[in-house]
Amino acid sequence: MQKLFRLLIVAALMAGVTFAGYAADTKVPTSMVTIGEGDETLESEVELKIGDVAPDFSLPNLSTDKMEHLKDYLGKPIVLFFIQSACYSCLQEAKALQELKAKHGDKVNVIAVGVDLLGKPMLVSWAAHNNINYPVLLDPIFSVPEKYGFSYTPSSVIIDKDGKIAFIHAGYRPADAKLFEDKVQELLK
Repeated sequence: MQKLFRLLIVAALMAGVTFAGYAADTKVPTSMVTIGEGDETLESEVELKIGDVAPDFSLPNLSTDKMEHLKDYLGKPIVLFFIQSACYSCLQEAKALQELKAKHGDKVNVIAVGVDLLGKPMLVSWAAHNNINYPVLLDPIFSVPEKYGFSYTPSSVIIDKDGKIAFIHAGYRPADAKLFEDKVQELLK
């Protein structure tokens, strides 16, 4: 029954339907999409806290295939978020972060990690169609969300210039853009 409910949530999110709260018989936040599928759903036991060192990783850039590391972006605030192409809330967050990046330019790094079950071609199409102008890294085996303790998309962290977790956020609603803006402003002071 829970698998059927998850499929209904994914179908509704793909159709652009959002929900107001939590579903009665599930732990799945309804503004989010599960990473993985079926019995292979990512269930991380990692619990990062504010002030923890952000786990480093190496993933290929979607547009260049070049391997990129988190440490390559240190020295300024980093907004790192996890997306899937079929996740409507991910698209909303991606667009809001595009505006944040445009506002702050080179003072902040925005990095999307695509954990798309539909693979690289779908993410390439998604990024191009939505004019995403920041790096999108590909993580087809969900290794990075596991390091960060995330089981759903969209999920985000803001990392300070020294590589420490400054903000942790799950889900996305339009009012969340201000939360990201406020935290980035604080880190830029």
